[in-house]
Amino acid sequence: MRNPAHGSVRARKRNEDQFMKRTMTSPFGQGACGSTSPLAVRSGTMRIAILLAVCSTAAWGQGLGEFVGTVTDPSGAGVPNAKITVAEAGTGLTRNATTSTEGLFTVASLRPAVYSITVEASGFRTFTQKDITLLADQRATVNVKLELGTASESVSVVAEGVQVDTTTQTIKQVVDQARIVELPLNGRNAAALTLLVPGAVISPNAGADQGQQKTYPGAVTVSANGARVYQMSFLLDGGNNVDEYTNVNAPFPFPDALQEFSVQTSNYSAEYGQNAGGVVNIITRSGTNDIHGAAFGFVRNAIFNARNFFAPARDPLKRSQFGGTFGGPVVIPHVYNGRDKTFIFLGYQGTRIRNVPLSSSSAFVPTPANLQGDFSAILDAANPANPLHRATTVIDPLTGQPFPGNRIPTSRYDPASLAVMKSIPAGAVDGSIFFAKPVHQSFDEGVVKLDHAIGDRDRFTARYFGTKFDNRGVYDSSNLLTYGDGSNIFSQNALLHETHIFRPTLLNDFRLNYARQNAVRGPVTGVPNARDFGSRRSRPSKALRLPVSSRPATAPRPASRATTGPWPTMCAGWRAGTTSPSASTAN
Repeated sequence: MRNPAHGSVRARKRNEDQFMKRTMTSPFGQGACGSTSPLAVRSGTMRIAILLAVCSTAAWGQGLGEFVGTVTDPSGAGVPNAKITVAEAGTGLTRNATTSTEGLFTVASLRPAVYSITVEASGFRTFTQKDITLLADQRATVNVKLELGTASESVSVVAEGVQVDTTTQTIKQVVDQARIVELPLNGRNAAALTLLVPGAVISPNAGADQGQQKTYPGAVTVSANGARVYQMSFLLDGGNNVDEYTNVNAPFPFPDALQEFSVQTSNYSAEYGQNAGGVVNIITRSGTNDIHGAAFGFVRNAIFNARNFFAPARDPLKRSQFGGTFGGPVVIPHVYNGRDKTFIFLGYQGTRIRNVPLSSSSAFVPTPANLQGDFSAILDAANPANPLHRATTVIDPLTGQPFPGNRIPTSRYDPASLAVMKSIPAGAVDGSIFFAKPVHQSFDEGVVKLDHAIGDRDRFTARYFGTKFDNRGVYDSSNLLTYGDGSNIFSQNALLHETHIFRPTLLNDFRLNYARQNAVRGPVTGVPNARDFGSRRSRPSKALRLPVSSRPATAPRPASRATTGPWPTMCAGWRAGTTSPSASTAN
């Protein structure tokens, strides 16, 4: 969209990121034997990627975790063929494995949750360890020492603390749900919590954040261990969650919909690839056998705000955030009972921001004398009506000579420029003016997640996250200085995930991921264009233009013969041959 006085106004639409990524993987652990055959097809902004791998050992899934360990007898020797049962506390779903001849075991592709591990072997007491918290991208080690006895006897242990990863060299940290929900978080943007991880710092923008008309608000420009800002990978439940236009993060779900997220900053597995910086894997919450729900509301406005000591009034910002979550088993009375099998999680958050900032923008506009052609005030650096604070002579572009007395015949003014000035309020004696741009923004986001156990060998997940941002444009016919484009950005992320267990030492992890961001921006209905102000020229002319600036003058400068002061132009079309500067209006 062009400046309302710089030509015709056209609505613009950009599909920032429109792609589809399909991924089928069987990531592998240590001692894997198999092959990986990637195929990538790209057309315009649509991208399809399929990766298929077959492996004969443990599988590893992005965003998931696994248990590894050794089962030994009282003498320290490995116990072969011991039965390992891993049960998820919230859902009751179980996974089984058997120890090798050395007593080693691995149970992979487990979603982050609280688990219990039971070990059974002939001639030994049954061993159970409860309340083991498995985090995202964690390879937790659980070593078990069995005691001699009968299977009817049991030994129970309650886990304490977080399990330590002693099997990989990855440097990572998990931001758990407690910190996501409890830590102070301005705007409830969970992406900002990536800065809690050592090595992750705010990096210079470098064009990665294109502003709220192109980039969804909430993007963080993070650098991990000195990598460039657009070298971070962001995954949502193992699927792509990157703004493909600038490589910053796509929106995170709101805090109450997040289970946790891990930030890997160094030595992470080659399965992630894509970028050389860090890897952020976001995990959304899932339903359990227990029905749980919550409603929340946060409000900020002048009633509760304290006045800044240096401000004339209280901050008028109004921001309200509201919503709720629900999770539990899928139960349809007399039709279907999904306990221990089918679970659902739902979440919604709405945000409304309204503000007229106390801290105003500023500009310089032509004074009434300027509109009559009288610029004599700028001949005197000490004149209060001189915004340049230096003596300046206005040059006639046709003759190259100064206008007598710095007075310009009004007949030389471009009529379209004079028409524009009718929509700009008068300033102070030197043309200075202060104004504020109203803010009217709305956010709506929702999460739906379904988990289902298809027998003992298959786990299926379907998840959708959508969030919409609406930024209302600003148009005041009495003050074009407050003008601002409107924008609407819709971000979507969907995932299908299926894990099939062929046998305890072979499984396949399949994911189908769809991510898209669509940004539409343009003028408010009724905004005039250059022709509405009377401009009919398609080429630059030598008619004089009237300057408008948003940059205040500073200290006095030596005398000059050119009007190269603080007056970028806001006019109907460019005017060649004048001595006025040619920069566009900025705030």
